[in-house]
Amino acid sequence: MNYWENANHAWTKDSKRVINTPSNKTKSLFNYIQEIGHFKAYQPYYTERANLPSYLMKLTLSGTGHLNYKGQDYILDQGDIFFIDCQHYQHYKTISDIPWEMDWIHVYGGITSQLYEEYNKDGNPVFHTNALPEENTIHHLVQTLIKDQSKANARTDFHSSVKIHELLNELIIQKYHLDFSIDDIPQYILELKEYLDSHFHNVITLNDLEHLFHLNKYQINKDFSKYIGLPPIDYLITKKVSHAKDLLRYTDLSIQEISLNIGIDNFAYFSRLFKNKTGMTPSFFRKEG
Repeated sequence: MNYWENANHAWTKDSKRVINTPSNKTKSLFNYIQEIGHFKAYQPYYTERANLPSYLMKLTLSGTGHLNYKGQDYILDQGDIFFIDCQHYQHYKTISDIPWEMDWIHVYGGITSQLYEEYNKDGNPVFHTNALPEENTIHHLVQTLIKDQSKANARTDFHSSVKIHELLNELIIQKYHLDFSIDDIPQYILELKEYLDSHFHNVITLNDLEHLFHLNKYQINKDFSKYIGLPPIDYLITKKVSHAKDLLRYTDLSIQEISLNIGIDNFAYFSRLFKNKTGMTPSFFRKEG
């Protein structure tokens, strides 16, 4: 379908807007900026569009905005952030008496779409951050990117791509509360990880972990996923496959012996599991290594 847009550009004179026309090389290599800016937009500012190949992030700094996206309405106050796929219909506008002040950026290319999918895995385009604008990494990254565009040189696209990647990562980190320190990880999660690291040769189930750590298995699954990055059984499988790769490459053990070594007595299942995780069979991995 064709791109279309309606808009009212009611923003203050001190608002900033930079439009980029990336080279073919930039589009093939990098995450890149299409447009970026810092707006103070007063009523009746709005934008309504669809079918734009772009991903848009807005961080509300003050005032209030309204977003309609995928049939849902969202009120955007200070600290609210949205990140959307502009192929879908969207309508956003100022609804406060004071200007809606925001950082915003349209990005595309690289692995932007994959990071957007990770951001959007809960289906919610909006989240709230309690950090004040001057303390928020997202705000600082947008401001840095704006400044970089005004002093563009042969290195700018390289640096901007890295900053965009950092920005998109930060959206995911803040949305899913992954901005914790090592000291925030519960002690039992560290002990559980150490247990799995030491016993990956064994057959271990969530019921086993529930019995060993005297906690509900669903809570264990949730906490381990939050702090380690994947559920405990997935982590265990990853450890098994990684050890199998080491044995395939650096020993003469048969594939059956390796399967038994990592606690899998069904050789066909081991081969399917290994291929699912690596994209190749154990025998092909050994041959290529």
